[in-house]
Amino acid sequence: MTTWSRRGFLGLVGSGTALASLASLRALPAGAAVGTPGAAVGTPGVVRFFAPTETEILTQVVERMVDTGESAAPAVRETRAIATIDALCASLDPAATAPLPALLRLMEWGPLLFEFRFSRFTQLNAAAQDAALAGWMRSSLTLRRMGFYALRNLALLGYWSQDETWPLVGYAGPLLRRPRGTT
Repeated sequence: MTTWSRRGFLGLVGSGTALASLASLRALPAGAAVGTPGAAVGTPGVVRFFAPTETEILTQVVERMVDTGESAAPAVRETRAIATIDALCASLDPAATAPLPALLRLMEWGPLLFEFRFSRFTQLNAAAQDAALAGWMRSSLTLRRMGFYALRNLALLGYWSQDETWPLVGYAGPLLRRPRGTT
Protein backbone atom coordinates (compact mmCIF):
# COMPACT_ATOMS: atom_id res chain seq x y z
CA MET A 1 0.00 0.00 0.00
CA THR A 2 1.31 3.41 -0.91
CA THR A 3 1.53 6.01 1.82
CA TRP A 4 0.84 9.54 0.71
CA SER A 5 3.26 12.26 1.63
CA ARG A 6 2.86 15.96 1.00
CA ARG A 7 5.40 15.65 -1.82
CA GLY A 8 3.43 12.79 -3.39
CA PHE A 9 0.21 14.73 -3.14
CA LEU A 10 1.82 17.78 -4.77
CA GLY A 11 3.14 15.53 -7.54
CA LEU A 12 -0.39 14.28 -8.10
CA VAL A 13 -1.67 17.86 -8.26
CA GLY A 14 1.11 18.69 -10.72
CA SER A 15 0.03 15.77 -12.90
CA GLY A 16 -3.52 17.08 -12.71
CA THR A 17 -2.34 20.48 -13.86
CA ALA A 18 -0.46 18.92 -16.78
CA LEU A 19 -3.54 16.92 -17.78
CA ALA A 20 -5.67 20.06 -17.53
CA SER A 21 -3.30 21.86 -19.90
CA LEU A 22 -3.56 18.98 -22.37
CA ALA A 23 -7.34 18.96 -21.96
CA SER A 24 -7.41 22.58 -23.08
CA LEU A 25 -5.42 22.09 -26.31
CA ARG A 26 -7.07 23.93 -29.17
CA ALA A 27 -4.91 23.69 -32.28
CA LEU A 28 -1.97 21.73 -33.63
CA PRO A 29 1.42 23.42 -33.79
CA ALA A 30 2.73 23.81 -37.34
CA GLY A 31 5.24 20.99 -37.00
CA ALA A 32 3.01 18.51 -35.18
CA ALA A 33 2.13 16.49 -38.27
CA VAL A 34 5.76 15.67 -38.99
CA GLY A 35 6.58 12.05 -38.47
CA THR A 36 6.50 8.73 -40.21
CA PRO A 37 3.35 6.71 -39.57
CA GLY A 38 4.10 3.22 -38.43
CA ALA A 39 7.81 3.91 -38.06
CA ALA A 40 9.40 1.53 -35.63
CA VAL A 41 10.76 2.77 -32.34
CA GLY A 42 14.44 3.39 -32.79
CA THR A 43 14.15 4.33 -36.48
CA PRO A 44 16.86 6.93 -37.16
CA GLY A 45 15.51 10.47 -37.40
CA VAL A 46 12.11 9.60 -35.91
CA VAL A 47 11.38 10.86 -32.41
CA ARG A 48 8.76 8.70 -30.70
CA PHE A 49 6.96 9.84 -27.56
CA PHE A 50 4.97 6.68 -26.81
CA ALA A 51 6.29 3.14 -26.43
CA PRO A 52 4.72 0.49 -28.71
CA THR A 53 2.37 -0.84 -25.99
CA GLU A 54 1.26 2.70 -25.15
CA THR A 55 0.73 3.38 -28.86
CA GLU A 56 -1.65 0.41 -29.11
CA ILE A 57 -3.64 1.57 -26.08
CA LEU A 58 -3.77 5.09 -27.53
CA THR A 59 -4.86 3.74 -30.92
CA GLN A 60 -7.78 1.83 -29.40
CA VAL A 61 -8.80 4.82 -27.27
CA VAL A 62 -8.73 7.10 -30.32
CA GLU A 63 -10.68 4.57 -32.39
CA ARG A 64 -13.51 4.62 -29.85
CA MET A 65 -13.45 8.38 -29.30
CA VAL A 66 -13.66 9.33 -32.98
CA ASP A 67 -15.98 6.55 -34.15
CA THR A 68 -18.62 8.30 -36.24
CA GLY A 69 -20.50 5.23 -37.39
CA GLU A 70 -20.09 6.51 -40.96
CA SER A 71 -18.97 3.88 -43.45
CA ALA A 72 -17.02 6.53 -45.38
CA ALA A 73 -14.97 7.50 -42.32
CA PRO A 74 -11.37 6.34 -42.63
CA ALA A 75 -10.16 4.00 -39.92
CA VAL A 76 -7.75 5.53 -37.43
CA ARG A 77 -5.11 2.96 -38.41
CA GLU A 78 -5.39 4.05 -42.06
CA THR A 79 -4.51 7.66 -41.22
CA ARG A 80 -1.53 9.42 -39.66
CA ALA A 81 -3.61 10.34 -36.60
CA ILE A 82 -1.51 8.38 -34.09
CA ALA A 83 1.76 9.57 -35.65
CA THR A 84 0.41 13.13 -35.45
CA ILE A 85 -0.49 12.73 -31.77
CA ASP A 86 2.90 11.16 -31.07
CA ALA A 87 4.74 14.00 -32.82
CA LEU A 88 2.60 16.60 -31.04
CA CYS A 89 3.35 15.11 -27.62
CA ALA A 90 7.06 14.92 -28.45
CA SER A 91 7.02 18.62 -29.38
CA LEU A 92 5.18 19.89 -26.28
CA ASP A 93 6.66 20.84 -22.93
CA PRO A 94 7.72 17.60 -21.19
CA ALA A 95 6.16 18.85 -17.96
CA ALA A 96 2.75 18.82 -19.66
CA THR A 97 3.11 15.48 -21.41
CA ALA A 98 4.93 13.49 -18.71
CA PRO A 99 1.70 12.02 -17.24
CA LEU A 100 0.45 10.66 -20.58
CA PRO A 101 2.23 7.27 -20.59
CA ALA A 102 1.01 6.61 -17.03
CA LEU A 103 -2.48 7.77 -18.01
CA LEU A 104 -2.54 5.27 -20.87
CA ARG A 105 -1.42 2.45 -18.58
CA LEU A 106 -4.12 3.49 -16.11
CA MET A 107 -6.64 3.50 -18.96
CA GLU A 108 -5.49 -0.02 -19.91
CA TRP A 109 -6.01 -1.35 -16.38
CA GLY A 110 -9.02 0.90 -15.64
CA PRO A 111 -11.64 -1.83 -16.14
CA LEU A 112 -10.01 -3.84 -13.36
CA LEU A 113 -9.32 -0.89 -11.04
CA PHE A 114 -12.55 1.08 -11.45
CA GLU A 115 -15.15 -1.42 -12.69
CA PHE A 116 -13.80 -4.61 -11.08
CA ARG A 117 -13.89 -6.28 -14.50
CA PHE A 118 -11.14 -8.84 -15.01
CA SER A 119 -9.99 -7.49 -18.33
CA ARG A 120 -7.80 -4.81 -19.79
CA PHE A 121 -9.15 -2.00 -21.97
CA THR A 122 -7.50 -3.36 -25.12
CA GLN A 123 -9.16 -6.76 -24.58
CA LEU A 124 -12.70 -5.35 -24.35
CA ASN A 125 -15.15 -5.27 -27.23
CA ALA A 126 -16.21 -1.90 -28.68
CA ALA A 127 -19.34 -1.55 -26.51
CA ALA A 128 -17.41 -2.33 -23.32
CA GLN A 129 -14.65 0.12 -24.33
CA ASP A 130 -17.32 2.79 -24.85
CA ALA A 131 -18.73 2.04 -21.39
CA ALA A 132 -15.25 2.25 -19.85
CA LEU A 133 -14.63 5.61 -21.52
CA ALA A 134 -18.03 6.86 -20.35
CA GLY A 135 -16.99 5.89 -16.82
CA TRP A 136 -13.88 8.03 -17.17
CA MET A 137 -15.90 10.94 -18.57
CA ARG A 138 -18.49 10.87 -15.75
CA SER A 139 -16.15 9.91 -12.91
CA SER A 140 -16.45 11.65 -9.57
CA LEU A 141 -12.62 11.79 -9.53
CA THR A 142 -11.55 15.09 -11.09
CA LEU A 143 -8.15 13.72 -12.13
CA ARG A 144 -9.82 10.85 -13.98
CA ARG A 145 -12.16 13.23 -15.85
CA MET A 146 -9.23 15.49 -16.76
CA GLY A 147 -7.38 12.45 -18.09
CA PHE A 148 -10.38 11.59 -20.25
CA TYR A 149 -10.60 15.11 -21.66
CA ALA A 150 -6.85 15.24 -22.31
CA LEU A 151 -7.06 12.01 -24.32
CA ARG A 152 -10.23 13.17 -26.05
CA ASN A 153 -8.62 16.43 -27.18
CA LEU A 154 -5.56 14.59 -28.45
CA ALA A 155 -7.81 12.09 -30.27
CA LEU A 156 -9.91 14.79 -31.92
CA LEU A 157 -6.90 16.91 -32.88
CA GLY A 158 -5.03 13.92 -34.27
CA TYR A 159 -7.91 12.42 -36.26
CA TRP A 160 -9.68 15.48 -37.63
CA SER A 161 -6.40 17.11 -38.71
CA GLN A 162 -5.97 14.37 -41.32
CA ASP A 163 -6.80 15.22 -44.93
CA GLU A 164 -8.77 11.97 -45.31
CA THR A 165 -11.30 13.04 -42.66
CA TRP A 166 -12.08 16.46 -44.08
CA PRO A 167 -14.77 15.37 -46.58
CA LEU A 168 -16.82 13.96 -43.68
CA VAL A 169 -17.35 17.49 -42.37
CA GLY A 170 -17.58 19.18 -45.75
CA TYR A 171 -14.16 20.82 -45.58
CA ALA A 172 -12.45 21.02 -48.97
CA GLY A 173 -9.04 21.81 -47.51
CA PRO A 174 -6.91 24.93 -47.22
CA LEU A 175 -7.13 27.58 -49.92
CA LEU A 176 -3.35 27.62 -50.28
CA ARG A 177 -1.62 24.40 -51.20
CA ARG A 178 1.14 23.06 -49.04
CA PRO A 179 4.69 23.52 -50.31
CA ARG A 180 6.13 20.46 -52.04
CA GLY A 181 7.92 18.04 -49.79
CA THR A 182 5.78 18.71 -46.70
CA THR A 183 3.06 16.49 -45.33
